[in-house]
Amino acid sequence: MKKSAIVGIVVALGAVWTGTAWYTGQKAEAFVKQAIEDGNVELKKAGDKWGINAVSELVSFERGVFSSTSRYRIKFTSPAADGKPAQERDVVFVEHLSHGPFPLSNLKSGNFAPAMVASDFALEETEMVKEWFAAAKGAVPLSGHYSVSYGKNITGNFGLAPVEVAKDATKLVFSGMKGDFEYATSSKHGMISLASDSLELSGPSDNSDITAMAVKGIALTSDLKPASNDMYVGSQKLTFKDWTITSKEKPPVQFKDTSIAVDMTETGTAMGAKMALDFGMINVQAKDMAGMKLTIDAQNLDSKALKALNDIYEASSRRMLQSKGEEQTPEFTDEEKALLKTNLEQLLAGNPTLAVSPLEVRTANGTSTFNLNLNLAKPAALDGEFSDMLVQALRKLDAKLVLSKGNLADLMAIEPQTRGVPAEQAVQTAKGQAEMVGTMATAMGLGKVENNNIVTYLNYADGQVDFNGKKMPLQQFMMMVMGGVMGGMR
Repeated sequence: MKKSAIVGIVVALGAVWTGTAWYTGQKAEAFVKQAIEDGNVELKKAGDKWGINAVSELVSFERGVFSSTSRYRIKFTSPAADGKPAQERDVVFVEHLSHGPFPLSNLKSGNFAPAMVASDFALEETEMVKEWFAAAKGAVPLSGHYSVSYGKNITGNFGLAPVEVAKDATKLVFSGMKGDFEYATSSKHGMISLASDSLELSGPSDNSDITAMAVKGIALTSDLKPASNDMYVGSQKLTFKDWTITSKEKPPVQFKDTSIAVDMTETGTAMGAKMALDFGMINVQAKDMAGMKLTIDAQNLDSKALKALNDIYEASSRRMLQSKGEEQTPEFTDEEKALLKTNLEQLLAGNPTLAVSPLEVRTANGTSTFNLNLNLAKPAALDGEFSDMLVQALRKLDAKLVLSKGNLADLMAIEPQTRGVPAEQAVQTAKGQAEMVGTMATAMGLGKVENNNIVTYLNYADGQVDFNGKKMPLQQFMMMVMGGVMGGMR
């Protein structure tokens, strides 16, 4: 092939690339402006809820052929209060945008997939964040990179710089954080994962005995998308590898391998919510004591009613937080109380279920569990006697408690040891106490001993109770319980 032909091909490809990059630059500017408009819609929603006046603005956009630079800010306005005038503060970001179809910043990082634009962004120093910059000791506190496909799907990552702050006797040390994210603009499906090595806070407190808290191995994952009722469904999980609390008077407490997981689902017009809390091991005074797990699962929750109940609770909680301490718990207006009743009736009409499955306590010598399953229904009315409403709302109940004697003895031995009782003495005393619990439970008909476990169960359906094999009407069972309570008070 002649050199002139090769040169012609190169020139043609260069022209195509240049034209595509120039056209993509126009699309990138339009995308940035649209993103700011969409962001302002969400900021207004948040502002209307929380009384925060915030708006994002495009400060400048300098478009070139292969790259552009934009600066935008988020402006916060505090209303005049207590004789002070309104105040404006802003957070400013700068972005260096590489145009598609193959953004240079993506190619440098080994990403060869076509994209409309790729951005390297960073926080700029302003009055509002100058202390954050100072704490980062010369590093940019927040920066990152993202890429936008021609379908307007976003993928990227960001980093928070390590910071150290000391004021009076209080000190904060943060190792920094790394994060990855994905977002589909059409479906609003977002995923994010965060990771940080450590966070430490120490200093005296006027209303707490705690003097220091240290968390290591922090991780958060979230995968959410909108449900039909504008709530979000998906999964979220927060984990701590190590969480230590230090107090002035009490011994140090360490939580190992802690996790909190929440899953929200939607099937037709019903939603489900499941929360799992797990303390892998609780350590007191440098001794492993027990692990604990709690799982709560609610299903068949009417979507519209759940959203309405959630909105009412959020509104009352916002008022409580904005009351500057005058309200200690959420308080409801008369209108909200009426809406609570209406939507609670609608929720119960869907026959929801609630399960504690399980509550689990683990120690070196055994595991104890408690399981509870409830099937609920709409009562005839919600304004009668509470006991009557409860009976009408409860369609079915199944509960089972399994107490491991070894586990119970381990738990009973913890408190004496914190008072200085020798471990061997505390353990021997606790073993005897655990055996006594089993003997008393059997004698009183409250349970039976099976394979070194104290087992008790309760089943209820259609007005009949089965308590450890003894079947009786609900009223008789309630009289038995009340008799036991009154006897215990004598």
